[in-house]
Amino acid sequence: MNEYSHISTSVIVSVYKDTQSLELILNSLLHQSVDDFEIIVSEDGDSKQMREFMRPYAENERIVHLQQSDEGWRKNVALNNAVRASKGEYLIFIDGDIIPYGDFVQKHRESITHSRILCGKRVELGPFFSSLIRKKRLNAIWIEKLFGLFLPFLLLDKARHAEEGIKLRKGSWLERRMNRKRPMIIGCNFSCFKKDLEYINGFDEDYTAPSVGEDIDLTWRFQHFGIDSKSVRYLANTFHLYHPRTWNKETVDANNAIMKKKWDNGEFICKNGLVKNSEERTV
Repeated sequence: MNEYSHISTSVIVSVYKDTQSLELILNSLLHQSVDDFEIIVSEDGDSKQMREFMRPYAENERIVHLQQSDEGWRKNVALNNAVRASKGEYLIFIDGDIIPYGDFVQKHRESITHSRILCGKRVELGPFFSSLIRKKRLNAIWIEKLFGLFLPFLLLDKARHAEEGIKLRKGSWLERRMNRKRPMIIGCNFSCFKKDLEYINGFDEDYTAPSVGEDIDLTWRFQHFGIDSKSVRYLANTFHLYHPRTWNKETVDANNAIMKKKWDNGEFICKNGLVKNSEERTV
């Protein structure tokens, strides 16, 4: 426990049409070891299917569903909308293909350190186990609880980063040793103070394709202002459900070129973020 263990928290889930995975995510978030946090479903679109799926959750005061017009990949726009709408002092971000462990939110909050971003990772499940979970023939909680028994079969299914499913005791010698390196943000599992994200003006909406803009770009901008990163590997664990990649080398190269230009220009506070360049903003 630390002074932030009960900080007001919003968990922001980035989604696009995949209601099957979202149902699994919401089930996990609604059965966490703590329940005093807000859930924002941040949809990069306005699909009828998603609206109908979310209707039964409308009476749950903890859940907020945000939509925007579907004009191609605009995840960063949706994320900024979610940040504006969030009520929590502390924000936890996951993607719509990420199933968190049962103590995920608790572990993030217990690991909070002032002015440090918390960076987690994920087990990238293979296609067979992902299909079993999506079809509800296997509950992800069983893999979490019996991870050592499932591990050989996960590897046979070509799971990537399977070691990220291992749980370590926070503060133990092994956990401190494994988490001593400064990590980079991975957009599917990280957390930060809302005020720190507002300080760098949120997510840069100049990125209009996946990768870089929702994680690596944040990292260097945060670090410039002394807002460093800390690892929560083996503590705040998640499963990533298999799906074909939505980005390629050309996408990454294009985004890296955008980031380099901003780096060279010293654009540590993005101009096209929570507040637009034409609006008044004080730092």
